Amino acid sequence: MRMSIPSRPTAVRRRRTLAHVVLRDLAETGHTTVPPWWEAEIEREFGGLDGFLAELSRQWWAAYAVHLDALIELGAGDPGQAWADVAEQLPYLRRVLDAYAGEPALAEAERRHCDVLRWTARREARHAAA
Repeated sequence: MRMSIPSRPTAVRRRRTLAHVVLRDLAETGHTTVPPWWEAEIEREFGGLDGFLAELSRQWWAAYAVHLDALIELGAGDPGQAWADVAEQLPYLRRVLDAYAGEPALAEAERRHCDVLRWTARREARHAAA
């Protein structure tokens, strides 16, 4: 009998859904750190808290990049304003990330996202100059 291995898009959707459900639960309960009742499911899906935090970070940076891009298109590309706007739109995501600010997984994810943003900005500037 052949085991069915989920496709990457299926796994990504499943992770995003779980992250959304956990964030909604945290918002409803007022927690900003993951309570014990989610630990087993987070371990199973993300391989532990680090993987879960990396997913939350990815969601944050994706929303931030999209919003910053929209502001730039409107001629108001203020990174601080983009941060404040996204924090207002996704307050619980920001609160949870802030609660885990000292975690190495978040520092690594932030470094990677900042590298991507810098690389993208350099490439866009080159294309615009051409």
